[in-house]
Amino acid sequence: MNSAEDWLLNEDKHCWDGRLARLKWIAAEYPDVDIVIFHGGLKSQYLFEEARYCYVYAQYIASTLLSLAFIENILTSVLYAYGDNDIPKARISDLLVKAKKDGLISDSEFDLFDKVRKIRNPITHFRKPSDKKSIEYRGVENDSHPHELLESDAQTALKATFRLIAKFSISLV
Repeated sequence: MNSAEDWLLNEDKHCWDGRLARLKWIAAEYPDVDIVIFHGGLKSQYLFEEARYCYVYAQYIASTLLSLAFIENILTSVLYAYGDNDIPKARISDLLVKAKKDGLISDSEFDLFDKVRKIRNPITHFRKPSDKKSIEYRGVENDSHPHELLESDAQTALKATFRLIAKFSISLV
């Protein structure tokens, strides 16, 4: 065997149980829908699939970022389809306000999606280690390993994507 094969076999040996547990979490949280509609086309579908895949493989930052990109893409696509030609240029915070104002999302959905936005911001934008929103500070503050916090953040982000999937998909029963 070559080193690439050895690396994959070793990863499977050591990470299988964790991946399986995360996949079971996704299956338990996934909404009960029969037909999933991905407004925004293939990009939306790929964002959704990759967010889940990254979570299963414990790539929590990637899962969180992809989840928010999915939310943004879906909401922008729907608002654009309703005739808002300026919305593709909007910041995510403005997009959420517009979606709430137009009745596309509820107050609780706004709060959830905005929470994911606030989780994403210190990941994508520089923060000093002493910033209260940095993962380092949160780890110390919560007496938790940063990896555990990132997992929890990714779960919050995925729950938000599942909420959007349920909202815009079809249940036949």
